[in-house]
Amino acid sequence: MRKKYAALTLLMTIVPALLAGCQSDGEKGTATSTQESSAGSGYNGKDQLKITDKPITVTLFYAFGGNGAPKGDMPAWRETAKITNVAMKNVANESITEEKQAFNTMLSSGDLPDLIHGQRDTINPIISQGALIPLDDLIAKQAPNIQKFLADYPEARRAGAGPDGKLYTLTGTLGGEPGKALPSMGFFIRQDWLNKLGLKAPTTLDEYKKALYAFRQQDPNGNGKQDEVPYFYRDKGIRPLLQLWGANHEWYVGKDDKVHHGKAEPEYRAALKELSQWYKDGIIDPEIFTRGSQARQFLLGNNLGGATIDWFGSTAAVNDAVKAQVPAINFVAMAPPADVTGKVKFNHTREPIHSYAWGISAQAKDPVTVIRYMDFFFSPTGERLMNFGLEGTHYELVNNEPVPKPVALSHSGGFPNFLRSIGAGYEIGRRGSLAGELNSMNDIGKNGFTMYEKSNWLAKPFPVLTFTAEEKKTIDNAMVNLTPFLDEYEQKGLMGAQDVDATWDKHLEEMNKMNLQKVLDAYNSAYARYKAESK
Repeated sequence: MRKKYAALTLLMTIVPALLAGCQSDGEKGTATSTQESSAGSGYNGKDQLKITDKPITVTLFYAFGGNGAPKGDMPAWRETAKITNVAMKNVANESITEEKQAFNTMLSSGDLPDLIHGQRDTINPIISQGALIPLDDLIAKQAPNIQKFLADYPEARRAGAGPDGKLYTLTGTLGGEPGKALPSMGFFIRQDWLNKLGLKAPTTLDEYKKALYAFRQQDPNGNGKQDEVPYFYRDKGIRPLLQLWGANHEWYVGKDDKVHHGKAEPEYRAALKELSQWYKDGIIDPEIFTRGSQARQFLLGNNLGGATIDWFGSTAAVNDAVKAQVPAINFVAMAPPADVTGKVKFNHTREPIHSYAWGISAQAKDPVTVIRYMDFFFSPTGERLMNFGLEGTHYELVNNEPVPKPVALSHSGGFPNFLRSIGAGYEIGRRGSLAGELNSMNDIGKNGFTMYEKSNWLAKPFPVLTFTAEEKKTIDNAMVNLTPFLDEYEQKGLMGAQDVDATWDKHLEEMNKMNLQKVLDAYNSAYARYKAESK
């Protein structure tokens, strides 16, 4: 968050100059659905998917980040061109792999492509600068599949809306049911250690604590040393554990229907106090702030780690990765223990929609064709193509359900990387499929993910809020100091460098001096608009 305001300032200097040239060009200007179009009249988004009578090319900016980017000559996009008569050319600079740098380079070039793609917090600021056109009328007249998608996922409409309430960008889904949260992480525990110690899988906070203390005190790895690390985490700190005390690690909507920051609430104080005792007793990894991303592999591979909270696919896969070193390992997902109030819930969830979006630029000459092109990817044909590849080549239909072929499942990088290798699986505006995620997991991962996905434990994620420029400035200016301040307090409190009870009131005073209340006011102002739009 600390870098966002600087990026916004840069955009505010780039985009107006860029658009000044755009608006003086009669062919470009601010495109609307009434503009002359080369699109044919047969497209209906269902059985007629040919968009134009003559082949044309749509230009796209999609940064070449860590996962690469789609190119028009990839199989999925060649098939799209074959069906729609519209080809795609990605104009992003392949040599720039940092997404925001590539995005700003594209803007400063003075030449906007037809479609601009990016993370929502990167692309949304250019809406108010006029770099994107509103999509509402185009969708109403030209895009039946997008209409259906927005009806199913109203959160997607709110995520793509500008300050004027009009829709400017389209995001996509990760899969799952409309309106229902998706799992991200889950509780994992050494079932082989539980079995050895004669313990059942814990179902309450007290039972979870008992199991972790037993891991520390009863030598489940059998080497005669007290070297077990009962709880570890690949990231820094105790964030996932806080929910067991009803606490939150960041922004949340309280029972009063207002936005709060979890680390300014009494539940956080109670959690930090108790967890500091766990840390003192050796229950929490003594290197939890420093061990880093290899904690899981190292601690499980050396038969030291007992439990964590982490992503299903990669965590379950460690069982296979360390089997030669620890033959008996059985690191499995378990249901969340009931918290201090007796409630079983899990806070670390995902919105059904993903964090990327694309929109039509103000320099697009033929927005009718472009919106139809976007609509194609929300059609059943486009959806299946982007989720599974080409029928007969990459998947077969079995009982009308796509089943990936061995060529897809045997890819060295897993199924998601296979999809990206053929141009599919990228985060454009489209309906995603959980099958892609599940196909990358072993049975332990699939069982855990499915258990959480079908449960009623998953908390609704914090809503997608749209901030005004002034609200965003207030938030970014304050959080650049508040975030490290809160991190430091948590680390000192957990490690016993300061007494939580003795320092709590002073801690709250310092947070308020650092403008926490102004930030909360900005969040609550945006949340009030969100609620009004939701109605």
